[in-house]
Amino acid sequence: MRASDGLLSCVLLGMLLCCVSSVAGDATREEAMTRWAPLSWMWGQHGLTPVAAELLAEGAGVDRARAAFVLGQIGTPDALAALRRAALDEDRLLRMHVGVALAQSGASTAAVCEAALAEGPPWLQFYAVHGLNQIGSAAARRTLTETTAGDDVFINATLRAAQGEKALPPTGPLSPDALTAESAADLLTVAANALIDEADVWFHVGNYDQCIRCNEAAIFLQPERTDLYGVNGWLQWSMNRHGAAITTYRRAIAANPDDWDAYFELGFYYLHHGRVRAAVEYLRHSVELGAPPVQARTYAHALEKAGRPAEALEFWEQLDKIDGTGTVDSNIARLRGLL
Repeated sequence: MRASDGLLSCVLLGMLLCCVSSVAGDATREEAMTRWAPLSWMWGQHGLTPVAAELLAEGAGVDRARAAFVLGQIGTPDALAALRRAALDEDRLLRMHVGVALAQSGASTAAVCEAALAEGPPWLQFYAVHGLNQIGSAAARRTLTETTAGDDVFINATLRAAQGEKALPPTGPLSPDALTAESAADLLTVAANALIDEADVWFHVGNYDQCIRCNEAAIFLQPERTDLYGVNGWLQWSMNRHGAAITTYRRAIAANPDDWDAYFELGFYYLHHGRVRAAVEYLRHSVELGAPPVQARTYAHALEKAGRPAEALEFWEQLDKIDGTGTVDSNIARLRGLL
């Protein structure tokens, strides 16, 4: 589902996450997990293995790393066998993803996870920490004890938690449904949605850093999901991490330069935080790329706030040709009176 406008998407997100499934809210199952380890939405979902194994063996570029991640989340013997076949691949980045994926079942080495901690993005660092905890060897425990993650508060907190608590191995998927995929694209969609289901649980218990981690992993699988960047940006600035939020919105644009929604999210952020000139620029791009009338109205409001009421009126009149709602009419009348 695409985000519609920044405010509406935030409201809808809150409504959606307050209505998580009974499985997600099942206290008994949740209490069986540690409060820092990932929740097992794909664990044991062997129906995903054939397509994931094929993508790992025959895919191109980053799709192979995506397949490795999914196989690590499945954790079945067949999934681990497919990962082991790729463990010596000539692509170093792929080897790192394969190693972290194997580590989710304790079937890897500390050195691979240490490399991911040093080089990977925070969401992958999280899985490297969990993998080290699952490996449990002397080398793995030493890496957990001696590693720091710079100024990343979430990863450092995860390291401390992993140092003090052995995560329970997953016993089965939290999803009540068997997951299947018929194609690589289908696989990545199903896996991303499973991560979003996990994010729902973390939102429900108020752990927004875990929500961000889940959504970032889903973005890795489907970078075209501008709605996920939007949700993460909202969570970040809600926690007063404005620099991180802006970076997230800019990543959405870089990954989706022809998507109106990517520009809208950053433009809405700037408007909400009083940076009106910047808001006008990004909202204009959003309109030029085909933003629907409901979102396009925000551009008219931004023009007026920027001290350009005549341009705002002109744009409202353009909108009136395709959006004959009372909102459009009332703004046209108000600005005509003002001018």
